[in-house]
Amino acid sequence: METMPRPELDAMHLRRLQKLIHYVYHNIPMYREIYDKAGVKPEDIRTLDDYARKLPSIDKSDVSFYQKQGNATVRGSEEHVTFMYQTSGTSGNILLEPGYYPDLVNNWTYQWWAHGIRPSDTYYFAFPFGTFMAFWSAYQDALLLGGKTITGGGVDTKTRILQIQQFRPTVLVATPTYALRLAEVAKEMGVDPRSTSVRIVTTAGEPGAIVPAIRRAIEDAWDAKALDLYGISELWGSTSWECPNHRDRMHLSETSAYGIVVDENGELMPDGGKGEFILTSYEATVQPLIKYRTHDLVEWHKEPCDCGRTWLSLLGGVLARTDQMVTVKGANVYPTSVQVLLGQVRGLSERVEIHINGGDAVPTTVAVRVEANAEIEKANFPALKTQAESLLHDMIGVTIPVEVMPPLSLPRYELKAKVVFDHRPKRMA
Repeated sequence: METMPRPELDAMHLRRLQKLIHYVYHNIPMYREIYDKAGVKPEDIRTLDDYARKLPSIDKSDVSFYQKQGNATVRGSEEHVTFMYQTSGTSGNILLEPGYYPDLVNNWTYQWWAHGIRPSDTYYFAFPFGTFMAFWSAYQDALLLGGKTITGGGVDTKTRILQIQQFRPTVLVATPTYALRLAEVAKEMGVDPRSTSVRIVTTAGEPGAIVPAIRRAIEDAWDAKALDLYGISELWGSTSWECPNHRDRMHLSETSAYGIVVDENGELMPDGGKGEFILTSYEATVQPLIKYRTHDLVEWHKEPCDCGRTWLSLLGGVLARTDQMVTVKGANVYPTSVQVLLGQVRGLSERVEIHINGGDAVPTTVAVRVEANAEIEKANFPALKTQAESLLHDMIGVTIPVEVMPPLSLPRYELKAKVVFDHRPKRMA
């Protein structure tokens, strides 16, 4: 499957999409209503081009609306719902998703095997679990792969450090933010995280090792290989993971999803183009999502990779969130792009806050606060500020003020870091 020629992959996708579209049209009221309004019937989708051009996309707001009516799931599927979870995304409504627990499998296994993780490895899950589903799928896949699992749910950070010392896991599973927080606390306890048994840190939930500055920070902190995985909770977890040969790209798991990239008008982008990632998941059986808008800006490539895989790749992973884009003096500013650019400035850490201000009668502005690395003296902060502001201006085209902060001065988080702070007045719906 990972090396299937593109014509065969496309033929497989068309068969699966046609069956799925026919199934949801006849079994889920949400899709019948949306497709009828668009004047589309399942039999109209004869080619992948028909899928891209004729079939309406759906958004999180659509799913939320039909969920409230009880019309977003397969009729009669209630007895098969074995798992309820919430999304943790940065935009839109929080959805309580019903699902079938076996659908979670094989979200992480392709990446882990590609990067050398084997059944002999031991996983430590530094995660509280709860209704956030991201690492439930990782836990399920660790068991599927045959690895030993240790759950750090329900204990504090210091206890997790002690458990890592005691149980000697080889794989640490956490959000990027928390992997770095664990390393900080370990040092406070007099424990060198670089001397532990951890050889791989595998992360998800927010921008991670695909961002060079975050990868450097994690790998320097743990003396371990950092892996990144991109997934969307509504689509049942992982969709793309870091290529073992090229750390600047991710491969879409085409066994579990079909992806296209479109422009702001919904038109299909050519190979190598940048646009919004639109995904259909084959994993969910209770509440399938077809042609789902991710609001993630990506650059896609469909030529085979020299790692041997033919699965499409995303250069740079997720480049930005289209629903977080703001316009400053006529220039489009993506917070994720700001974060990535700051990572190119040596001496600045990965700890960043991006503040958006403005209102109806006040122009939108963006300002940044970023921590300096621990070894940087305060006397060097002005030079770092000048370098960061110059880089942002050269690459984005507008002036973005940067405040360089002392090490350990920004808040620490136990799950995901809050990076974007939008202070603009909320508009009433």
